[in-house]
Amino acid sequence: MNPDDSYSTFNYTIIEHCGYRPGEKVLAALSGGPDSVCMLLMLKKFLPDGSLGAAHFNHMIRAGESDGDEEFSRKLSEKLDVPFFAGRANILEAAKKEGTGIEECAREYRYRFLKKTALDNGYDLICVGHNLNDNAETILMHIFRGCSLDGLCGLAYRSDNIIRPLLDIDRGEIIEYLSSAGQLFVTDSSNKDVHYLRNRLRNDIIPYISKRLGYDVSRVLVRQTPFSTSERDCLESLAKEYIDKNIIRTGEGNIILAAGSFSELHPSVARRVLRHVIATVSDSSGNLPYKGRKDIVSDVVERAFNAIRSGKKGRSIQLGRSVVMRITHSGAVFSCDDEKCIDRRTVRSVDNGDNASDLDAPAPIRYPELLATELSGEETEAEKLRSGFRADNFTVFFDKAKYIDIINAHGGKAPVMRNPEPGDVIMPFGMQGSKKVQKLLIDMKIPLERRRNVILLAIDAEVLWIPGICSSEKLRITHETQNVLRINIQGEEQNE
Repeated sequence: MNPDDSYSTFNYTIIEHCGYRPGEKVLAALSGGPDSVCMLLMLKKFLPDGSLGAAHFNHMIRAGESDGDEEFSRKLSEKLDVPFFAGRANILEAAKKEGTGIEECAREYRYRFLKKTALDNGYDLICVGHNLNDNAETILMHIFRGCSLDGLCGLAYRSDNIIRPLLDIDRGEIIEYLSSAGQLFVTDSSNKDVHYLRNRLRNDIIPYISKRLGYDVSRVLVRQTPFSTSERDCLESLAKEYIDKNIIRTGEGNIILAAGSFSELHPSVARRVLRHVIATVSDSSGNLPYKGRKDIVSDVVERAFNAIRSGKKGRSIQLGRSVVMRITHSGAVFSCDDEKCIDRRTVRSVDNGDNASDLDAPAPIRYPELLATELSGEETEAEKLRSGFRADNFTVFFDKAKYIDIINAHGGKAPVMRNPEPGDVIMPFGMQGSKKVQKLLIDMKIPLERRRNVILLAIDAEVLWIPGICSSEKLRITHETQNVLRINIQGEEQNE
C-alpha cells in the first residue's frame, strides 16, 4: 500500500467506522512513536484548522528517555501548529502503591489524563494510534489467556468517544508513510523487553508463525473480527432485552434477578446477563466494585451461573470485589457486601425460632420458588379494568413502581418467602391501616393447623402477600399504574 492509499484507508475508517462527524474537535494521543506521529500527520491533513489538539502523558518509567519523548512531542506539535497538552505521573510508584500491574496502571492514568484534557478543552473525540498489528496481538493475547467470543472481536474502532482510525493500516505501512513524509519519530526501548507478553508476540511469535505458514498471520487474525463482533452484538442484544424485562434495580444498588425465567435462557445469553448484572452492582454510595464487564473474570460468572442453575436456596456466593449473590425465594439477589448497604437480617431463614443465616447453611425449610414477570402494555391495561386486585393461591399482581418503592424504603432488601414471625404487619387490601398478621389470621378464622403452615412474602416485618389470604393495599393496581408485576408460585397448578 503506497502512502496515498494509506491515507485513503485512514480517511474511510475515521468516517465510516469511527463515526467522525464534520465539526467535531479531536484530541490526538501523541506518544512520539511511529503510530501516533503518523496519526497526527493524517489528522492534520484531514481536519480543518483549529479542530486538532495533541496530548502527551509522561509515565516517568524510562528516566531521561521519557522526558525526551515528551520534548519531541511538544516540538512536533509546535511545528504543526497544534495545541499541545502534557501530563505526567510516576507510574512505578503508583503501581506499587495501588497494588496493580505497571501496564494496567499506566493505561489507567493515561486515559484518565486524556479524558480530562478533552473535557476541559472542548474536544469531542480522543484519537489513539492502535494499528492492525496491535489488534492482532490483542486477539492472540486474549486467546492465549483463554477467552470467549468477545476476545476474538479485538479492538473496537470506537469506544464511547475514543476512536482508532489506524486499525486497518499495518505497522509497515505506517513506517512507509512517515518515510515518504520525511518525518522522524522516537523509539520506545521498552518495546524490546520480552518480559511483556505483547512484545514477545510482536517480536518473536507472530513473525515466526507467519514465516512458517508463508503468509501474514496478523491480517488473517483481524479478518474475522467483523463476524465475531456481529455475533457478539446479537447475543448482547438478547441479553439486554432480557435484562430490561426481568431484573429489578433497587435504590441501594442491589439487583434482583428472577431465577425461574433465567433458567430458560441459552447459556451464552445467560452468562452475558450475569456479566452485565455483576458489573452494575453498586454499594450504598453508588460506587461500582468492578470497573466494567471486562474486569470480571470468567470464573466469577461461572460461579454465579452454576449456583443459579442448581436451584439451591439459601446459598451465598462470593463474586469478588465485595459483590455477593444470594439465592432466595424471590430470585438471585446481587449486592455489595459492606456494612452500609447489607443488613444480614434480610437473608435470615426462620424455623421455630432458629436464627440460622443463609450465609452459614441452607435453610432447613424449602419455601416455594417465585417467578416475577412484567406484564405487557396490553395485559397491564386489562388488569386495570379489573377491580384493582386479582390473586389466587399461587398468583398475585402488584404495581411495579410501588413494589420498588417499598424495596427502597427498606434499604434495598429483597422480599423473601417465609413463615410468619412475631411483629409481622400488613396493610390488608381495601384497608387504610396496618394490622398484625397474627391478629388478621385469627380475625379471618383461619384454623390453628393452617396458621402454623402459612407462608408469606415479606421484607423485614412488612408483609406484601399472604398467598390465598390477602395482599397489601400498598401495592394496589390503579388507573394510574404504569407497569404491573405478576408474581407466581412455581410448581403449582394455577387457577386463572
